[in-house]
Amino acid sequence: MRIQYAIDGPLGEGIRIANEIREYVEIIEIGDGVLMRESMKVIPMVKQIFPEKKILADLKIMDGGYSLGKEAFELGADIVTVCAASDKGCQLGLVRAAKELGKESWIDLIGIDPKDYHKYVDFINASGADYVCAHLSGDLFKDEPGIFARKDAIRLVGKLGFTCKVVISGGLTSEYLPELKECDPYHVNLGGVLTRARDPKATAKVFFEA
Repeated sequence: MRIQYAIDGPLGEGIRIANEIREYVEIIEIGDGVLMRESMKVIPMVKQIFPEKKILADLKIMDGGYSLGKEAFELGADIVTVCAASDKGCQLGLVRAAKELGKESWIDLIGIDPKDYHKYVDFINASGADYVCAHLSGDLFKDEPGIFARKDAIRLVGKLGFTCKVVISGGLTSEYLPELKECDPYHVNLGGVLTRARDPKATAKVFFEA
């Protein structure tokens, strides 16, 4: 299973863990919190430390898809994220910037109820985006834990017919491996499960070998 590691906490600690699990990780994410604290100037630094990895700048763009995406790409990001809840022109702008610069675009479904994902399939498939992310945030499931369980949502994503690379993100632990295998995403995005682990390398290996 391909792995993305999300650096969401202190940058130094995130880089330490990313180094520890380096052999198992394909993409290193600079989380939105890190970008807010450090600014986009952190992108070239992380790219310099991990030149062989794809670096994802999790900007979660809601406006200015082309201009903000282009800026992040020019700083060294390989992948930039835009929210599916944004204007379609914003999303298409990021896709255009990515294609112009030979980089990759990511449409994130964060904040959208999984029951409504089907409404976005046709547009995302036609957009030319490289990735779509089913972002199953903890806040979503705290509000209605019994209405649409995370495991059911993971199973659903694999059946929706997305033609770009599907990513599952948000609160993932080894408990969800059976559902992840059933969904068969292109890769999984891991954050807290690695940050909290006593042995991040061993934890990453479990997912990598799944």
